Amino acid sequence: MNVSCIILNYNDADTTMRLVHSIKDYSSLDSIVIVDNHSTDDSYARLKELSGGRIHVVSSLKNGGYGYGNNLGIRYAYRELGATHVLIANPDVLVSEETIVAMKASFLTDKAVAVTAAVPVDQKGRAGLSGWKLTGLFPDLLDTGLVTRRLFKRWLSDNPGKRAFHITTPGGTERCAWADAVPGSLLLADTDALMACGLYDEEVFLYYEEKILGYKLKAKGYRTLLLLDRTYVHLHSVSIDKSVSSILKKQALLHKSKLHYYKKYLKINRFQELAAKGFLEFLMFEIWFLTKILGMSW
Repeated sequence: MNVSCIILNYNDADTTMRLVHSIKDYSSLDSIVIVDNHSTDDSYARLKELSGGRIHVVSSLKNGGYGYGNNLGIRYAYRELGATHVLIANPDVLVSEETIVAMKASFLTDKAVAVTAAVPVDQKGRAGLSGWKLTGLFPDLLDTGLVTRRLFKRWLSDNPGKRAFHITTPGGTERCAWADAVPGSLLLADTDALMACGLYDEEVFLYYEEKILGYKLKAKGYRTLLLLDRTYVHLHSVSIDKSVSSILKKQALLHKSKLHYYKKYLKINRFQELAAKGFLEFLMFEIWFLTKILGMSW
């Protein structure tokens, strides 16, 4: 396996450099590709100083979003560096070499595996959302609402641990679960599989990349394996906040990506589209009221 770590930067050189310094000596990685997504500050100049040896720095001609920037790095690693696998890593993660080694070894257990991932935890070690099943339009909308998500949590929540099984790898036994999609903050992917499904959807600027990628891979017969006892630290939204700080702007981007997913992949009809737009408009009002009027934050 030839593994290249892809790190997408936008106006966040400090966070990106911290990650690079933490993984640059990992023998489990063959190269590191830093993509500067057309930053408006001095990020590219600072990151360029890291270039050399196994570290490569490329610059995007525009800020086309998460998928566009990562695709640039994946293509570079695949074509220029001969990468058979890419480790997609947000700048705001911390990952041990043991976790990467386990993710690599898991590919050897099933030829259909296209993605392996670990469980994200916060700085206090509390586990976050690690993987989920793809659903239809109605449950996906309910999972978006601040109130409906809590009211129907019992039916909407997915617990991969309930589907746990064990696999034997060269490194030992791993407790795993299949998932339709996993968080995009850290995942190891087979580059041939990514190429076969068309990489990330560049029509999406931010959010929903994971579900779209999971949908595309599943449609091609590929599988995603979640390692339940392997973790990495994700300083949630540290990087996103550098580019989109307003909760309302984030929500608007999320809703735009959702509608794109519903129309292009779930193939919803016109009536369903109008209903989805109405529901999402109500959610925008709800968030505006809670944040701007009541002064709440989350």
